[in-house]
Amino acid sequence: MFLKIITDEDTVQRCRKQFARRLRSCVSEKIPVKLGHIGASNASKILWSERLGIWMSFGDGKGRRFAHAFGTGKPLPGDVLSATCEINFPAGGIDRRIGGAFARDRKGQIYVVHRGKIGGGRRGIGKSLFDAHYRGVWALMEDGEMETVVAVIGVLKSMRFPRQLAHFIHKIEQVKSLVGTSSLQTVLSFAEISFREELTGARPCDFYRDMANLCDQSIVIRDLFQTLKSGGFRVANDAFRDLFVIDDQGRIATVFHIKTDILPASLHDGVTQLLLQSLNLPRRTRLILVIPALPAADLLARLEKRHIETLTYAWHGEKACFPDLADIFPETPLLMNADSSDKRSTPDPSRKDQRPSDSS
Repeated sequence: MFLKIITDEDTVQRCRKQFARRLRSCVSEKIPVKLGHIGASNASKILWSERLGIWMSFGDGKGRRFAHAFGTGKPLPGDVLSATCEINFPAGGIDRRIGGAFARDRKGQIYVVHRGKIGGGRRGIGKSLFDAHYRGVWALMEDGEMETVVAVIGVLKSMRFPRQLAHFIHKIEQVKSLVGTSSLQTVLSFAEISFREELTGARPCDFYRDMANLCDQSIVIRDLFQTLKSGGFRVANDAFRDLFVIDDQGRIATVFHIKTDILPASLHDGVTQLLLQSLNLPRRTRLILVIPALPAADLLARLEKRHIETLTYAWHGEKACFPDLADIFPETPLLMNADSSDKRSTPDPSRKDQRPSDSS
């Protein structure tokens, strides 16, 4: 799906105000620090969000750009901080030297996007590192007279936009940590099984039609991970699988693949991925497709014939909950209280109703 960059100064100004307002609503406290690096830093007050696990610093808006610096981890007063990532916007027009931009899709929804220009003062950190290792939502953007591949951070009006942005910042932190390691590959050895934030999302060659839904994918994966972990499961992901559960013998017992809509193409891709990921696993491995709503009954029956189970999720505020998870793992009492007690969903004005599909 194509996006088109927003260049009108008045519209950019309104978007930037909404951007700042949404993030300021998550602030827990202000902390006096020094921004920059040792030997070249300025006194400042950062905004810390306990809920998002990130700090923020907003520029004064002077000049031809709006500056926003972000970092991870709660600093102590007086710490010298350097930003994990900057998401800056030109005041209007097109400035490809600036990483951030606002863009609109054909439905009129406004997105915050990033060109992948990440700095950090160390050799090896830059756009090539970002392009090679960032996993998330990607899109082609009409960028004046040219088309540009951009990372889509989130939907500006979504109630989950602050979480979408926080996921982006945490992923950039992980991508930057690859510099200086013995290998830039993101493949884990079996002894290093863990949940890795930077492995949630798509590669840059994957372009999807419904980016508004895809911007929530990392949130759904993270919330399912936390729910399973609180239920006592050993859960991880890798470069190939969204999530999987390890049994007491250290073997993969259950594989999850998450889709954020139930369009036929998405369901077909989800089933294909699960079947491919199970080829080298024991036949008894459970395959679970996680989707926002159940498909039509005949398609559900066809999935069952292929031994693919379904798990639906619903939104409770900005959090994905899984009301039927305890039914999938009835032998685990902890799941009854982990997430499934509240089955209400909260509508999101940025999302369109999804109709069940009757074909795959």
